[in-house]
Amino acid sequence: MTQSVRALLRDQGRGVVGALVVSVELLFTMEMWWHGWQLPAEWLVVYAVVGLAIVLAITRSVGFQKRESQRRSPAKRAVKDFTELLLQSFVTAYAVLLLFGIVDVGDPPFLVARLGLLFVVPLGFGAALANALLKETDEEQGTDYPFSRHLGVFAIGAVFVSMTMAPTDEMSLMAAYASWSRLGLILVLSVLMAHLVLFELEFRGHESRTSHSTAIDQWGHTFVTYAVGVVVAVGLLAAFGQFKQAPVAVWVQMVVVLGLPASLGASGARVVLG
Repeated sequence: MTQSVRALLRDQGRGVVGALVVSVELLFTMEMWWHGWQLPAEWLVVYAVVGLAIVLAITRSVGFQKRESQRRSPAKRAVKDFTELLLQSFVTAYAVLLLFGIVDVGDPPFLVARLGLLFVVPLGFGAALANALLKETDEEQGTDYPFSRHLGVFAIGAVFVSMTMAPTDEMSLMAAYASWSRLGLILVLSVLMAHLVLFELEFRGHESRTSHSTAIDQWGHTFVTYAVGVVVAVGLLAAFGQFKQAPVAVWVQMVVVLGLPASLGASGARVVLG
């Protein structure tokens, strides 16, 4: 794989992860699902067009992917940035909606498209934020902190992202209807996304996290990040009474479901807070 292809994949992956971090709570909200299914289609189209126009204006003002785009004319650069935001937003929305069973491949395409239009604007903001503000730069100097501090940072990020989702009916609903094979896939993707955020997508501080670590060290760090996310998920679910009168199997299901946003928040906090 050539360097240019790798750089392109990193940029797209960074946008997808940024979209997910910013809007994961909305993706897990039942009211948003109902809005997508019930609001007039004309309203959704206007909302998506106007919202994405605002996203485009913001991304151009902060220099979305300026490193690759300066060689293009302003019009071509705007089209490229806008297209990539659309791609990253739709990929994120449909990946999460399919993963958690909110939509299925057999659902009417019209209903699936409506959900995509509703989510594309907040996801677009997240993608723009990740690409414009959180990418690695040559000027950054990494700082080595004790591992105990990293654990605290992981916990802060996990709580920040997952706390508002833990007490909701959506959490128990998605967990109860998820098959064990789906839950296994969620677990694997949770670990994989944490690893991508920390070591592969060149978020802020990438050089300091990778320069003195082996692949084994990096994966060990990833599993610790996920473990902290799981501990936080268990604590939040217990604190909000989600385990009451529920069998142990449902406990496990809820922890796996909440473990995805919790581990994503943990790894994201490592990028933002160091």
